[in-house]
Amino acid sequence: MEIYCKSALSKSKLPGIDYSLNPYFGCSYSCIYCYVPSLFNVERNEWRNVKVKKNMPDVLRKELRKKRKGIVGISSSTDAYQPLEKQYEITKKCLSMLSTYKWPIDILTKSDFFTRDLKIIKECNAKVGVTITTFNEEILQLWEPYAPNPENRLKAIQKFADEGIFTYIFFGPVFPLMKKDELNYCIEEFISAGVDEIIVDCLHLKRGVIESISKVFPNIIKYRKAHEDIFIEAKKIAEGKIAITKAW
Repeated sequence: MEIYCKSALSKSKLPGIDYSLNPYFGCSYSCIYCYVPSLFNVERNEWRNVKVKKNMPDVLRKELRKKRKGIVGISSSTDAYQPLEKQYEITKKCLSMLSTYKWPIDILTKSDFFTRDLKIIKECNAKVGVTITTFNEEILQLWEPYAPNPENRLKAIQKFADEGIFTYIFFGPVFPLMKKDELNYCIEEFISAGVDEIIVDCLHLKRGVIESISKVFPNIIKYRKAHEDIFIEAKKIAEGKIAITKAW
Protein backbone atom coordinates (compact mmCIF):
# COMPACT_ATOMS: atom_id res chain seq x y z
CA MET A 1 0.00 0.00 0.00
CA GLU A 2 1.21 3.49 -0.84
CA ILE A 3 0.60 6.23 1.69
CA TYR A 4 1.53 9.90 2.03
CA CYS A 5 3.44 11.32 4.96
CA LYS A 6 3.20 14.82 6.42
CA SER A 7 6.78 14.83 7.69
CA ALA A 8 9.99 12.98 6.93
CA LEU A 9 12.22 13.92 9.86
CA SER A 10 10.99 13.16 13.38
CA LYS A 11 12.72 14.24 16.56
CA SER A 12 14.63 11.29 17.98
CA LYS A 13 15.12 10.25 21.61
CA LEU A 14 17.94 7.87 20.76
CA PRO A 15 21.40 8.91 22.04
CA GLY A 16 23.57 10.46 19.34
CA ILE A 17 20.64 10.80 16.92
CA ASP A 18 18.79 14.08 16.31
CA TYR A 19 16.18 12.96 13.78
CA SER A 20 14.63 9.69 12.67
CA LEU A 21 13.75 8.89 9.08
CA ASN A 22 11.63 5.83 8.31
CA PRO A 23 10.70 5.46 4.61
CA TYR A 24 8.25 2.63 5.32
CA PHE A 25 5.59 1.83 7.89
CA GLY A 26 5.74 -1.81 8.85
CA CYS A 27 8.41 -4.41 8.22
CA SER A 28 8.35 -7.59 6.17
CA TYR A 29 11.15 -9.25 8.16
CA SER A 30 8.71 -10.06 11.00
CA CYS A 31 11.28 -10.88 13.68
CA ILE A 32 9.50 -12.44 16.65
CA TYR A 33 11.43 -10.27 19.14
CA CYS A 34 10.49 -6.95 17.50
CA TYR A 35 8.68 -4.60 19.89
CA VAL A 36 7.91 -1.82 17.38
CA PRO A 37 4.38 -3.04 16.48
CA SER A 38 3.32 -2.58 20.11
CA LEU A 39 4.66 0.98 20.10
CA PHE A 40 2.27 1.80 17.25
CA ASN A 41 -0.56 -0.38 18.63
CA VAL A 42 -0.50 -2.49 15.46
CA GLU A 43 -1.13 -6.23 15.36
CA ARG A 44 2.02 -8.18 14.51
CA ASN A 45 0.43 -9.76 11.44
CA GLU A 46 -0.66 -6.35 10.21
CA TRP A 47 2.86 -4.96 10.71
CA ARG A 48 4.02 -7.28 7.91
CA ASN A 49 1.76 -5.44 5.45
CA VAL A 50 4.29 -2.72 4.67
CA LYS A 51 3.14 0.74 3.64
CA VAL A 52 5.33 2.84 1.36
CA LYS A 53 5.67 6.55 2.18
CA LYS A 54 5.71 7.47 -1.47
CA ASN A 55 6.04 11.25 -1.10
CA MET A 56 8.79 11.17 1.54
CA PRO A 57 11.62 12.37 -0.77
CA ASP A 58 9.61 15.50 -1.67
CA VAL A 59 8.74 16.17 1.97
CA LEU A 60 12.35 15.64 3.01
CA ARG A 61 13.63 18.12 0.43
CA LYS A 62 11.48 20.87 1.95
CA GLU A 63 12.47 20.00 5.51
CA LEU A 64 16.19 19.96 4.79
CA ARG A 65 15.93 23.60 3.73
CA LYS A 66 14.21 24.65 6.94
CA LYS A 67 15.26 22.43 9.83
CA ARG A 68 18.38 22.79 11.91
CA LYS A 69 21.03 20.36 10.68
CA GLY A 70 21.51 17.22 12.78
CA ILE A 71 22.31 13.52 12.64
CA VAL A 72 19.61 11.52 10.88
CA GLY A 73 19.04 7.97 12.08
CA ILE A 74 17.69 5.86 9.23
CA SER A 75 15.56 2.88 10.25
CA SER A 76 14.60 3.48 13.87
CA SER A 77 11.18 1.80 13.56
CA THR A 78 11.39 -0.10 10.28
CA ASP A 79 14.07 -1.35 7.91
CA ALA A 80 14.93 1.08 5.14
CA TYR A 81 16.29 -1.75 2.99
CA GLN A 82 13.51 -4.28 3.12
CA PRO A 83 12.44 -5.88 -0.21
CA LEU A 84 10.08 -3.07 -1.31
CA GLU A 85 13.04 -0.69 -1.47
CA LYS A 86 14.23 -2.46 -4.61
CA GLN A 87 11.05 -1.35 -6.33
CA TYR A 88 10.41 2.09 -4.83
CA GLU A 89 13.93 3.37 -3.98
CA ILE A 90 12.54 5.74 -1.35
CA THR A 91 15.61 5.27 0.83
CA LYS A 92 17.99 5.86 -2.06
CA LYS A 93 16.24 9.10 -3.03
CA CYS A 94 16.31 10.34 0.56
CA LEU A 95 19.99 9.48 0.91
CA SER A 96 20.79 11.44 -2.23
CA MET A 97 19.17 14.54 -0.78
CA LEU A 98 20.83 14.13 2.60
CA SER A 99 24.14 13.87 0.76
CA THR A 100 23.40 16.97 -1.31
CA TYR A 101 22.57 19.00 1.79
CA LYS A 102 25.52 17.42 3.67
CA TRP A 103 23.54 16.10 6.62
CA PRO A 104 25.26 13.39 8.73
CA ILE A 105 23.53 10.01 8.85
CA ASP A 106 23.47 6.81 10.88
CA ILE A 107 22.01 3.79 9.07
CA LEU A 108 21.06 0.52 10.74
CA THR A 109 19.69 -2.37 8.70
CA LYS A 110 19.14 -6.10 8.78
CA SER A 111 19.54 -6.31 5.02
CA ASP A 112 22.55 -6.96 2.80
CA PHE A 113 21.02 -4.91 -0.01
CA PHE A 114 22.34 -1.58 1.28
CA THR A 115 25.57 -2.10 -0.65
CA ARG A 116 23.63 -0.72 -3.63
CA ASP A 117 23.98 2.75 -2.10
CA LEU A 118 27.63 2.53 -1.06
CA LYS A 119 28.67 5.33 -3.41
CA ILE A 120 26.02 7.74 -2.09
CA ILE A 121 26.67 6.83 1.54
CA LYS A 122 30.40 7.32 1.09
CA GLU A 123 29.71 10.93 0.11
CA CYS A 124 27.92 11.49 3.44
CA ASN A 125 29.30 11.86 6.93
CA ALA A 126 27.99 8.40 7.76
CA LYS A 127 27.92 5.63 10.31
CA VAL A 128 26.59 2.34 8.99
CA GLY A 129 25.58 -0.71 10.99
CA VAL A 130 23.97 -4.09 10.53
CA THR A 131 21.96 -6.02 13.07
CA ILE A 132 23.08 -9.57 13.77
CA THR A 133 21.62 -11.62 16.62
CA THR A 134 23.17 -15.04 16.04
CA PHE A 135 24.66 -17.24 13.32
CA ASN A 136 22.81 -20.33 14.54
CA GLU A 137 20.66 -21.42 11.59
CA GLU A 138 18.19 -23.42 13.69
CA ILE A 139 17.49 -20.45 15.93
CA LEU A 140 17.37 -18.00 13.04
CA GLN A 141 14.56 -19.95 11.36
CA LEU A 142 12.40 -19.18 14.38
CA TRP A 143 14.00 -15.96 15.67
CA GLU A 144 13.96 -13.93 12.44
CA PRO A 145 12.59 -16.22 9.70
CA TYR A 146 12.33 -13.68 6.87
CA ALA A 147 15.51 -11.67 7.38
CA PRO A 148 18.53 -12.02 5.08
CA ASN A 149 21.29 -14.43 6.03
CA PRO A 150 23.62 -12.88 8.67
CA GLU A 151 26.69 -14.11 6.79
CA ASN A 152 25.61 -11.96 3.85
CA ARG A 153 25.01 -8.99 6.14
CA LEU A 154 28.53 -9.38 7.50
CA LYS A 155 30.02 -9.46 4.00
CA ALA A 156 28.03 -6.34 3.14
CA ILE A 157 29.21 -4.31 6.13
CA GLN A 158 32.81 -5.36 5.43
CA LYS A 159 32.58 -3.61 2.06
CA PHE A 160 31.80 -0.36 3.89
CA ALA A 161 34.58 -0.93 6.41
CA ASP A 162 37.01 -1.48 3.54
CA GLU A 163 35.99 1.94 2.17
CA GLY A 164 36.93 3.64 5.44
CA ILE A 165 33.34 4.31 6.51
CA PHE A 166 32.61 4.04 10.24
CA THR A 167 30.87 0.70 10.69
CA TYR A 168 29.36 -1.21 13.57
CA ILE A 169 27.50 -4.39 14.44
CA PHE A 170 24.31 -4.06 16.43
CA PHE A 171 24.58 -7.39 18.23
CA GLY A 172 21.09 -7.87 19.49
CA PRO A 173 18.90 -8.82 20.88
CA VAL A 174 21.49 -11.41 21.81
CA PHE A 175 19.81 -14.80 22.09
CA PRO A 176 19.68 -15.34 25.88
CA LEU A 177 20.63 -19.03 25.66
CA MET A 178 23.75 -18.40 23.58
CA LYS A 179 26.68 -20.57 24.65
CA LYS A 180 30.16 -19.24 25.33
CA ASP A 181 31.70 -20.86 22.25
CA GLU A 182 29.06 -19.33 19.97
CA LEU A 183 29.50 -15.93 21.62
CA ASN A 184 33.24 -16.16 21.01
CA TYR A 185 32.58 -17.10 17.37
CA CYS A 186 30.27 -14.11 16.87
CA ILE A 187 32.71 -11.60 18.34
CA GLU A 188 35.62 -12.96 16.32
CA GLU A 189 33.56 -12.84 13.11
CA PHE A 190 32.62 -9.22 13.79
CA ILE A 191 36.25 -8.31 14.39
CA SER A 192 37.30 -10.09 11.18
CA ALA A 193 34.82 -7.96 9.23
CA GLY A 194 36.82 -4.87 10.22
CA VAL A 195 34.01 -2.97 11.94
CA ASP A 196 34.79 -0.18 14.38
CA GLU A 197 32.35 -1.03 17.15
CA ILE A 198 30.03 -3.70 18.55
CA ILE A 199 26.85 -2.57 20.30
CA VAL A 200 25.28 -5.28 22.48
CA ASP A 201 21.54 -5.22 23.05
CA CYS A 202 19.30 -7.26 25.34
CA LEU A 203 15.85 -8.74 24.79
CA HIS A 204 13.18 -6.06 25.29
CA LEU A 205 10.06 -7.73 26.63
CA LYS A 206 7.48 -5.11 25.80
CA ARG A 207 3.81 -5.84 25.23
CA GLY A 208 3.30 -8.32 22.42
CA VAL A 209 6.89 -9.57 22.47
CA ILE A 210 6.48 -12.06 25.31
CA GLU A 211 3.49 -13.63 23.58
CA SER A 212 5.31 -13.78 20.25
CA ILE A 213 8.49 -15.36 21.61
CA SER A 214 6.75 -17.77 23.98
CA LYS A 215 5.04 -19.47 21.05
CA VAL A 216 8.36 -20.79 19.75
CA PHE A 217 10.65 -20.53 22.80
CA PRO A 218 8.36 -21.30 25.78
CA ASN A 219 11.09 -21.15 28.44
CA ILE A 220 13.27 -18.35 27.11
CA ILE A 221 11.73 -15.57 29.19
CA LYS A 222 13.27 -16.79 32.45
CA TYR A 223 16.72 -16.57 30.87
CA ARG A 224 16.50 -12.95 29.76
CA LYS A 225 18.67 -11.76 32.66
CA ALA A 226 21.52 -13.82 31.22
CA HIS A 227 22.13 -10.83 28.94
CA GLU A 228 24.28 -9.12 31.56
CA ASP A 229 26.53 -12.17 31.79
CA ILE A 230 26.73 -12.29 28.00
CA PHE A 231 27.76 -8.62 27.84
CA ILE A 232 30.48 -9.13 30.46
CA GLU A 233 31.81 -12.17 28.61
CA ALA A 234 31.68 -10.33 25.28
CA LYS A 235 33.78 -7.51 26.74
CA LYS A 236 36.39 -10.01 27.86
CA ILE A 237 36.57 -11.57 24.40
CA ALA A 238 36.76 -8.18 22.67
CA GLU A 239 39.19 -6.53 25.10
CA GLY A 240 42.06 -4.86 23.28
CA LYS A 241 40.59 -5.78 19.89
CA ILE A 242 37.48 -3.67 19.33
CA ALA A 243 35.21 -1.17 21.11
CA ILE A 244 32.18 -2.82 22.65
CA THR A 245 29.32 -0.94 24.29
CA LYS A 246 25.90 -1.66 25.73
CA ALA A 247 22.87 -0.44 23.76
CA TRP A 248 20.63 2.32 25.09
